[in-house]
Order: sequence, then structure tokens, then C-alpha cells
Amino acid sequence: MSNNKSNPRMQAINEITNILNGDNHQPSYNEDSFYRSLVSEAMRRFGEIDFYLKQYIKKPLKTEQNNIKANLIIGSVQILYMRVPSYAAVNDSVNIAKNKTPHHVKFINAILRQLSRDFENNKLDKISSLKNIPIEIKKRWKKALSEDQLKKIAKQLLITPPALDISISPEEDINKWRDSLKGEPFGNNNIRLLSNYGKIEKLPGYNEGKWWIQDIAAQLPVKLLLKKIKKNADVIDMCAAPGGKTAQLLSNNLKVTSIESNKIRANILNRNLSRLNLKTNLLLQDANQYTPEKPADAVLLDAPCSSSGTIRKNPDILWRLKYMKNDYSSHIKSLLTIQSDLLVSASKMIKRGGILVYSVCSLDNEEGYNQIINFIKKNNRFVIDPINKLEVDITKESVTKEGFVRTLPYFNSELGGMDGFFIARLLKTN
Repeated sequence: MSNNKSNPRMQAINEITNILNGDNHQPSYNEDSFYRSLVSEAMRRFGEIDFYLKQYIKKPLKTEQNNIKANLIIGSVQILYMRVPSYAAVNDSVNIAKNKTPHHVKFINAILRQLSRDFENNKLDKISSLKNIPIEIKKRWKKALSEDQLKKIAKQLLITPPALDISISPEEDINKWRDSLKGEPFGNNNIRLLSNYGKIEKLPGYNEGKWWIQDIAAQLPVKLLLKKIKKNADVIDMCAAPGGKTAQLLSNNLKVTSIESNKIRANILNRNLSRLNLKTNLLLQDANQYTPEKPADAVLLDAPCSSSGTIRKNPDILWRLKYMKNDYSSHIKSLLTIQSDLLVSASKMIKRGGILVYSVCSLDNEEGYNQIINFIKKNNRFVIDPINKLEVDITKESVTKEGFVRTLPYFNSELGGMDGFFIARLLKTN
């Protein structure tokens, strides 16, 4: 058997073990497509796999046995969902167990062989894809989403996202890039590549800085801000990395101050803008400590959040949230405090008559709708500047009756879906 570093199954087991152990780090990029498929599919189907494995495991595995559970998960995902021959999946899991957990070789072999027999004989129960959303997360989402919406989100979670959204600089000819990139226009200044696009760095125009990658929903906060400000306006981007929204602002001839508190993320922002031949006034500091020389015309606050709206591309987020060392509710509470503090700081940076756009890529109502309603109650100088359907260049159903935008992962599902976002636009009154 190949060594650990070159064995994609072993690497996948290590990554799943980290998630089960509550390690919330983001894994380094791995070019091995089989490794990425293993982890991605295991995370999309985790609830289903866990349900099936419990039928065979008489005594629940302990936390210190998470590497055994991870091995079973990776073996199961190959048998059930990846068309890997059962004998090959079982054999590889057993060989890995001989190396990592020799006392559990027979256990792993027996479980996976029984699973494969039941699968081949159609003895496995059909279960709802809602199993793939952790119960504690589902409970919170139910406060704002219907059962039907949850089912659609769960269904979208199972689709390996083929879509790649490319944001084209406004001065570029979108038809030219549609032909060059072999994609389709999707919204204003955006091209969606549906499949087989290969390495991003090899695509036409990448090295020349003609475009950047940004989900169609992630482009909306800036687009809705642009509807309300003039060219050359002073705009503050409070949590600016990795730089997609800053790039949008700069490409529209605005004077931008970008704030980022994390040095590594600030470096990523700088690299991204350098490739695009764009330059911002970048401040490496806590946005709560920043006071502009004069009030800005507008502030964009794309706040730190649970990122649960990005699960179609990052299905591991659901299980990182479930297994994190701090429980999910405590994690959300800490994020709510961060968001609330940033909103208060943002309110002090804007001139009277100025615009504040707040966004989070979260499906949790407390991070979005509730956060803004609470802010308005405490800050009577700010009122909702209602967003209307004519301002949204993609799905119109995302505009709420209050004048907010809420996109969900299954919107435009026939074209690959989109990230889940909450967006509010506020006006600072005189």
C-alpha cells in the first residue's frame, strides 16, 4: 500500500477524523481529485452514512475512536455513493486499519462487508436527505425556513456543484469572455461555468486579471450598494478579505478603504487585487478601532458569520459546526456579539444620508434578519432602505416583504444553485 502522504483514502480518513475531533481548521488545498471527492461526498451524505452505520454498530464508538469511525465513513461512502467496487472499498479500509488501528481490523471488515451485502441486496432503508443536516442546526433554521425549504436545501446539498461564477470587470466585453471561457451569462457582469473547466489558473484571462471568482449571491451586496451611491464615492469595506467585494467596488471607480484584521487574510486580499491590477487603501487593524478622517458615503459590512449559506460548495461546514469544541449555540452567540459590535462601529463611520449594507453568508435567522432588526431598534438614525425586485439581477424571489434580500442554496437550482445570503441596506437619516 502507498504511504500515508500519497494515499487519498488515508488522507480523507485523517480529514474526517479532524472534523469529528472538533478541529475547525480549514484543510490545505489538495490537488488529488479522488481525495476531494471522498471528503466532499462523505460530508454531503454524512447523516445518511451515520444512520446506516448505527444499524451495525451495537455499542457506540467513543470519541477517542473517531479514526475508526472515519475509516468506516470513507469505506461506506465509496460503497454506497461512489460506484467503487465493494471489495476494493472494504479491502482498502481493512489495509488502512491494519496500519492505524490493528485491534479493530475484524470489526471494520465485518461492518463494511455487511453494509455492502445489504446494499447489493437492496435491504437498506430509504431515508430523507434531511438526515444530512445536523438536528441542532436544523432546529435553528426552522425558525425562519419552512419544511419544504429545508427539504430543497437538503436536496441541493447532495448535488456536487458544477457551477463556477466568474465576475467580469465592468469595462470588459462579457460576450467575448462568454465565448472564451465557454460559459453562460448569469446576472450582470457574471459568467457561470457549468462543468469541466479544469484548473482555474489555466483559464483564459486569469493571469491577465480580467476576472475573479465570486459566487453570484456574494456579488449582490456591492451591486445593491452601487444602486445608491455616486461615482468616486468614499466607501469603507470593513471585513475586506479575500477581496471579491473590494474588487467590485474598485472596478466601479470608487474610493475604497479596505479593513482587514487578519494578516494572512490581508495578504490574500493583496495578492488577489495585485492580479487584477487594482489597488486599495488597505488597513491591517480591527475595524472596531478605526475612525475615518471624515464620514464615508457608504460602508459595506460583510460580517464574520457561521458561513452556513455556503454548504453546497463547502458541505463540511455543517459537520464542523456540529462537532466544534464549543457547541453550536455558543458559537453563534459569540458571532452575534462580533456582528453587533461591527454594526455599531459601522454606524459611526457613515455620514448622514449615507448607506450601510450588511451581509452574511448564513442561513441562521439570528445572524441576518434578527441582527438587523435589533440594530435598528437601538439606532434610530438608521432606517431600512428597501430593496425592490427590479434591483436584483438574479432570482426575484430572494427579495423579502421587508425589503431585505435572502438567497437560498436551491435558488436557480437548475443552473447549479447559489450561496445562501442575507443582505440589508440601511439609510442613515438626517
